[in-house]
Amino acid sequence: MLLRNELLKFRRSHVWTVLVLIPLISVAYGAGNYSANREMLTAGWSSYLSQVVLFYGLFFMTIGTAILAAAAWRLEHRGFNWNQLMTVPRGISGIIAAKIGAIVVLVAIMQLIVLALSLGVGLALRIPGTIPWVNLAGIVLAVIPAAAVAAWQSFFSMIIRNFAAPVAIALAGTILTFGAISAGFEQLMWILPSALVTNTLSTGSTAVSTAGSFDAATLISLLIASALLTALGWATSVAWLRRVDIRS
Repeated sequence: MLLRNELLKFRRSHVWTVLVLIPLISVAYGAGNYSANREMLTAGWSSYLSQVVLFYGLFFMTIGTAILAAAAWRLEHRGFNWNQLMTVPRGISGIIAAKIGAIVVLVAIMQLIVLALSLGVGLALRIPGTIPWVNLAGIVLAVIPAAAVAAWQSFFSMIIRNFAAPVAIALAGTILTFGAISAGFEQLMWILPSALVTNTLSTGSTAVSTAGSFDAATLISLLIASALLTALGWATSVAWLRRVDIRS
């Protein structure tokens, strides 16, 4: 019930444009870059999909998740909705979990759109070779670490009433992630939620030199790190909200 109520709050918002626009930009960029460099990008579908998720994994997916999180808390920051939130009979922990869950549901929809657009445009371009499962798996499995991004961005959007500020924090996180990848700080990749997203999407990529593969150890590490970061973000939100008084 709580999750359904949170999803219904998005009906009158403009988040649906985010779910379509971000995948559209990413696929358009990837297709354009692949078409312009076919002489160098000779791995067919692997090269094409790697170009699609390159900047999507580094920046767009995390920023899109941050926008969705800010939209999830926007209604509560208006008028007396915050007071109503603090006086609802349901537990605070359940409310926070529903917020995070609603964001993850929308992120999953965004991933499906990325996947559908990528395959559709790739078929239209008549890209040679077979479609590599590892690249498709990266797009699908990125929803798992996205839950950690959603949890922390939900926290930032909860404590900051300004819509843009939490998105700016997400942007700072992506820049830090890019720096970590460039410097080869692999340990940091398992601490930053945005880095987990980037690492998952770049698995099997021909555009990232540090790209790995989906073996059992990687999948287990991904699940554990994502679960821990998600739980920590949720617990931080619950602890903070329980200490806050009703405000006018």
